[in-house]
Amino acid sequence: MTPVIETIQDGESSISPNNSGVCSPVSIPNEIHLGEYLFLRIAQANPKLRSIFGIPGDFNVDLLEHMYSPLIAAKDMKFVNCCNELNGAYTADGYARTIGGLSCLITTFGVGELSAINGIAGAFAEYVPVLHIVGVTTTKQAQQAKDGTEVLNYHHLVPSVNPFDSPNHDVYKNMVNGVSVIQETLGTDQELNVEKIDRVLKKIIQESRPGYLFVPADVSDILVPSVFLFMNPFNAEPKHKNSAKSIEVLDDVCDTILEKMYKSTKPSVLSDCLTSRFGFKEQLDQFVDLLPTSIAKLFTTNMARNVDETRENFIGVYHGKGSSDDGVRQQLENETDLLVTLGYFHNEVNTGAYSRNLTDIKDIIEVHPDYIKINHQVYHIKQKDGERLFTLGDLLSELTSRFDPTKFANHTPVPMYSFTPGAIYKQSSNDNYFIPQTKIIDHLNTWLKPNDLLIMETMSFSFALPDLKFPRNLQLLSANFYGSIGYALPATFGATMAINDMGSNRRIILIEGDGAAQMTIQELSSFIRYQGVLPNMPKIYLINNDGYTVERAIRGPYRSYNDINGHWKWTQLMETFGDSDRMRHDSVTLKNVDEFEGYFNGHKSSNNSRLQFYEIIAGKYDVPERFSKSLCKK
Repeated sequence: MTPVIETIQDGESSISPNNSGVCSPVSIPNEIHLGEYLFLRIAQANPKLRSIFGIPGDFNVDLLEHMYSPLIAAKDMKFVNCCNELNGAYTADGYARTIGGLSCLITTFGVGELSAINGIAGAFAEYVPVLHIVGVTTTKQAQQAKDGTEVLNYHHLVPSVNPFDSPNHDVYKNMVNGVSVIQETLGTDQELNVEKIDRVLKKIIQESRPGYLFVPADVSDILVPSVFLFMNPFNAEPKHKNSAKSIEVLDDVCDTILEKMYKSTKPSVLSDCLTSRFGFKEQLDQFVDLLPTSIAKLFTTNMARNVDETRENFIGVYHGKGSSDDGVRQQLENETDLLVTLGYFHNEVNTGAYSRNLTDIKDIIEVHPDYIKINHQVYHIKQKDGERLFTLGDLLSELTSRFDPTKFANHTPVPMYSFTPGAIYKQSSNDNYFIPQTKIIDHLNTWLKPNDLLIMETMSFSFALPDLKFPRNLQLLSANFYGSIGYALPATFGATMAINDMGSNRRIILIEGDGAAQMTIQELSSFIRYQGVLPNMPKIYLINNDGYTVERAIRGPYRSYNDINGHWKWTQLMETFGDSDRMRHDSVTLKNVDEFEGYFNGHKSSNNSRLQFYEIIAGKYDVPERFSKSLCKK
C-alpha cells in the first residue's frame, strides 16, 4: 500500500509561525503516531485553528513533541505557551469565541489540569467549545494501582487517605464531570482511540461546551493507520438530522412560529447569545434580514449583542430594569403581542437580575438549542440519547427559506422607538482628580468602529454595556455570567492570536479593571513573547479605581478586604515583560478629564501594530448609574 497523499492548503490566515505561507503537498505515511493523528483530527474538526495553547509537563511532553512533526507544521499549527494553566484556559476560551470554533488547551497531570479547571468551568457556563487535553500517568502505572500489588505514590498524584491503599489515578478525572460534556481516556487500542477522539470532538462542537481527553504518557507514540483520517470524514452533524421525526418536528415548529408571526400585529424578535455561541451568527443574520422593518421590532440581550444595531428596526438592549432605557423596556414589555427569543439563555446576568416583565405579551416563543417552547408547549429537540433532531442553525435556515413577509396580516407600520445614546457625562469638580465612568461611556460611543472586537472584563464598567450602541459587526466578548475576574486579559491574548491567525486587521479593544488584572497579569508578557506572529495588537484600557469597586458598592466600601495593592506601575509593565526599548507598545497614564480628552482627540487612529496601554485613573467609588438595577439580591 502506497502512502496517502494529501495536499495541505493554506487556511484563511496569511500568517504562519514562520511567516513562510508555504503550501506544498505532504506525503502521509500509512501509519502515523497517535499524537500526530490527534492534532490532524483537531485540524479537521476546526480547519481555522492554527494555535494550540498550554503548559508542558513531564506527563504531556511526549504528546507535545508531535506538535513539531512536519505533518502538523504543514497545517500551520503551532503550540503557544501560556504563563500558567488558568490563563491558558481563559486564552483558549477567547480563541474559540473569536475564531468561531473549537479551541484546544493542553495541561499536565494533577497540578496543571486542576489549575485550569476554573477556566474550563467558565467555558462550560458560558457555552464555549474548548478541548482540554491532559497528559496523565502511563497505562502501566494506572493498571498497577488498580491491581494493588504495591503502593506507589507518584508525583502530582495525591495519596490515598489510607497509606496502605494505592492512590486513585482517576481522582482528578472525577472532578470534571460537572464542568464538561464528555470525558474520554485513551489507551492502547488503535480503533478505540480513534473512536474516542471523534466522540470527544463531536460532542464539544455539538454542545459548544468543554470536553476532556486524557492521554496517558505512554500512548502518544503508538502507531495508527493514517487511513482513519480519510475513510470517515469528520462530521459533527446531529445523528437524527433528516430522520422522519426530525423532519416532522422541524416542519411543525416552523409552521407554528411563522403562523404566529404572520398573525401578530406587534411582533418582536429578541436575539440572545446562544445563536452566536453555537456558531450560527450567519443564519441569524439571514433570518433577521427578512424581517419587515416597519412591523417587526428587533432587540438584543445584554450578553448577546449579536445583531446589527444600526438597523432601522433595532430598538435597543432589553435587560429588564437594566435595559438601554425605559423606552426600550416599554417597547418590548408593553408594545409587543408576540416575542420570539432566538438562542435563549436564561440566567441572572442576562435578565437584569430577573427583572423582566413579560406578562402583557400574548405569545412567547423561546428557541433554545435543546428545546423550543411555544407558550406552554415544549418541543424537545435534544433526545434521550443526547443527540438533537436538528441544530439551531437548521431551524433558522428553514425559517428563512419559508419566510414570506407578504403573509403578515398587519401591513400598517408600527410606531417604534429606538435607543440613541446621548452624552451622559456632566462636568464636576471631580474632573481634576479622576475620569468618571460616564466620560468613558461617551468616549466609547463615539470611538468604537464597525468590525471592532470588544472584550469586556467582569467589573463595574461592564454594567454600562446597555449604555453603548454598537457599530455594525462589532463583536462583544465577555464572561459576565460566570464572572471570574481576571478572565479578560488572557482571553484577549487568545482573541488576538485568533485575529492574527485569520489574517484580520480588525481592532482589538480590552476594557480591564485593576483588581481583575492583578489576577492574571503575567499573560501581558505573551504579547511581547509572540510579537513575531502578532502584527495586529490590542488596545487595553486599564481602569484603575484602586480596588474591588463592584464589591465596594455591594458591601464594605471602606473595608480593607476590598483594597488591592494600588501602587503598581502599570505603564511600566510592558518594559518589565520584555519590551524594554518600547518598540512594540505605547503606554500612558491619564489622570483627569483634560488629559483623557487631550490624548484621545489626537490618537483616534493609532497604529494597530503596537500594543496600546491606557491607564485610566477612575473614581474609587464611581460606578455606572444602572449598577444598582442590575444586582440580584435575594
